[in-house]
Amino acid sequence: MQLLSTGLSHVGLKRTQNQDSFLVAPELSLYVVADGMGGHKGGETASQLAVETIGNFFKAFTVTNLSQEPSEKLRQSILAANEAIKKESSRSVDLSGMGTTATTLFFDHDQAWIGQVGDSRAYLIRAEDESLWQLTRDHSIVQEKLRARLITREQARSDSMKNVITRSVGFESRVEVDIFNYKPQAGDLFLLCSDGLSGMLEDDVILKTVTKNKTTDLEKIAQDLIELANQNGGDDNVTVILVLYNKG
Repeated sequence: MQLLSTGLSHVGLKRTQNQDSFLVAPELSLYVVADGMGGHKGGETASQLAVETIGNFFKAFTVTNLSQEPSEKLRQSILAANEAIKKESSRSVDLSGMGTTATTLFFDHDQAWIGQVGDSRAYLIRAEDESLWQLTRDHSIVQEKLRARLITREQARSDSMKNVITRSVGFESRVEVDIFNYKPQAGDLFLLCSDGLSGMLEDDVILKTVTKNKTTDLEKIAQDLIELANQNGGDDNVTVILVLYNKG
């Protein structure tokens, strides 16, 4: 299994602080995007704690050679992040109520595993047939409205509650983690992003941007995506991780 990867983040054009955090750890086959919330300091603290805790959890398994199902590793790592954020938020009034999204991608024996809380996303892009699939489901008020067919996808983009999420890491004493599993093919490209990207660009624009130059320069693709999000308004922090999968 060979993984090529990159990660970039930008504050956007409307914010003064970047509350997104990300982890690119190819040595662990692990990738995380976290989008924090909870005041000036809280969001940044929560997202940083999430990626640090998840990364340290996987490092501990690598060092001790403990065995555990990939799905359970992901679940337990996010639950550990939930506990860490809750503990830190109890120490300061300024951090009270903070939380974060967490979208985590882990590769194990030619299988891709995704842990999901919140509305950051994981996509799969297959360049050979120019297709894109959203692998995760948003935990948001707008997504619930879409499922209930109360609004259309076009209406969802301007809905007044489009930034309200229904699950986060660190806000509740216990968090439910969605787990997804996918068997990748050689050449599959995984995109993890905060809603600063997905909220600014339609899926077809993301796909076109990734596939138009037929390049494997992942950093250039990530930069192009962030530039487009900013050109479209740059309303939020924007974070992009790209992971190209090839069999070894």
